[in-house]
Parts: sequence; C-alpha cells; structure tokens
Amino acid sequence: MKATLILFFILPLFTQAENKDNKWVPLFDGKTTDGWTPRGNVQKFEVLNGELHLLSKGNIWVLSDLEMKDFEVECEVKIPLDYEKFNSGLGFRLTGKNGKPKGYQFEIDRYKPGAVYGIGLGGWLYPKKEQEAEYKVRSKNLFQAAEWNQARVVCKGSSIKTFLNQKMIAEIKDNQSMSGCFGIQHHGKGGVVAFRNIRARKVN
Repeated sequence: MKATLILFFILPLFTQAENKDNKWVPLFDGKTTDGWTPRGNVQKFEVLNGELHLLSKGNIWVLSDLEMKDFEVECEVKIPLDYEKFNSGLGFRLTGKNGKPKGYQFEIDRYKPGAVYGIGLGGWLYPKKEQEAEYKVRSKNLFQAAEWNQARVVCKGSSIKTFLNQKMIAEIKDNQSMSGCFGIQHHGKGGVVAFRNIRARKVN
C-alpha cells in the first residue's frame, strides 16, 4: 500500500518534468519585433494589430533568435491579394551567420503551398517531379489566398512533415540540415505578408 501511494505521488512529478521542455514557446509576442533579425534591407518590418508585417523589394529573410533541432513549429499567414505571383515562406533549421541562410522552407504562395524547398540544399525536396500528382491531390483547394492559412512543420531527426490548414502535405526524409533557427521570407514580388501566432516547441 505504501509503495502504491509513493508511486501515485511520484508519477505526476515525472510527467510535469517531461512536459516542461515541450511547452509552446512564442516566437512573436504580438507587440514587438523582439527576437527577430532581418538579413538585408527591408522596406517594412513592424507590428500592426497583433500581426507581424513584412515588405521588401528583394528576396529577404528575417530570422529568429531561437534555434531548435527536433520540434513542431506553426504560424498563421496571410498574403496580399493584389499580387498574383506573391511568394513567401516559413523557414526552419536555418543556418549561416550572414546573408541568405541555408536550410528548409515551407512554401507560402498560390502555386506550391506547403511544399518543401531546400535553400542551398538542392532546391525542391517535395514535390519531386514524380510526386507532382500526389502533391496536387494533397493540396487541392487547401490554400485560401483571401484568408489566414495555418502553416505547421514537424521535424524529428531526418523526418520532415508539413501541414497546411490541418492537412499533411509533405512527408520526407532529409538530413542536410539537422538544427537551426526559424525564419520568415518575402521574395520581393510586391505586397505585405502578415504573420501571427508564431510558436514552436520541442518534440521527443
């Protein structure tokens, strides 16, 4: 009986310790740009109405101070409607001290939303040519250009999975970059892209 009582009280302590490291960490506080550093010249990087707004005339990245190895990261993003070829991205496992980073990008645009691009890592990792039909089925009608869209990435070891509005898009294995920071991108094709509810947590 005593052993059972001791175990009863100890188990919650282990559970709390285990969950402590897996709590969501906000990457954007909704009020300031603290924790983010532009890599290059941006026309606008500011907070408006609890949203992080980014505008640039060229391909630009803004990187987070936080770095992670195995994680889940998510955000909501809204693109400008007036620019048909607008292009943005959510970066993860980004490395490099200056200039354009290397790493992975969750594509944010009308044409390949949720796809995975390897920045300095060989270009498109998903979909490959032979996966185009699969990708079209998975992504059909998911991205709503006039609305907020949820981007989510789960990385564990070499496994990378992307989700667009709760639906899985990419499921690949790649070990070219195993740890790094997060980032948001503006490809310089006009208009302001807005992000909100950006957060990440470790996964075991």
